[in-house]
Amino acid sequence: MNGTPDGKYSIQKTENILIFKTAYFTADKGSVLHSGIYNKEFTSVLAASVTAGLASLAFIMISGRTIFSYIVFILISIAGFPVFRRFVFKDRCMETIFDNSAGRAEIYLQGIIKKKKDIIPIKDIVNVIIERKKTEVENPDGTEFVKKISLQHGTVIPGFGEEIELFMLKLVLTGGNDRLLYADSNMQDVMKAHDEIKGFLKISL
Repeated sequence: MNGTPDGKYSIQKTENILIFKTAYFTADKGSVLHSGIYNKEFTSVLAASVTAGLASLAFIMISGRTIFSYIVFILISIAGFPVFRRFVFKDRCMETIFDNSAGRAEIYLQGIIKKKKDIIPIKDIVNVIIERKKTEVENPDGTEFVKKISLQHGTVIPGFGEEIELFMLKLVLTGGNDRLLYADSNMQDVMKAHDEIKGFLKISL
């Protein structure tokens, strides 16, 4: 298996099949809130706390306020975090299966369930390219406000409010259409994925 050390993408390859899997399959700017402030871990903690609070409240209504209501809250809060993170707020991944023997590429979107998103005949893939995109800060006033609040709390958020340069790995299809497979600010990682996929498809390109 090939891929990046930090797990941004993985590649599994046999003689006729290449499977490319990544959670970095969009090039959107996203919310003004940086992942350092609001992320899936924070959401999981919040959801676990709310669930624990509701369960504790139900226990109090049935049995009254006792030490056990606090124990229920603590246990559900601790146990709830990994459950919510793993099964509810899990990372969404896109899996692309290039099958030379079947002559097609199948794209799946994996979240709570796995859904088939698209099927592309390999004969319709005319090239594999890398495009560059620079994202600018759309709300500089809001960005500065968040920075000031973060500094007041002694928190430094690396990269927050800065322009981001993305390198996008795309399949070019017949008719001038394209399909985004992977987007990252690390050009070397994108180039490695590009070379692997293009090399695998060279018979058909």
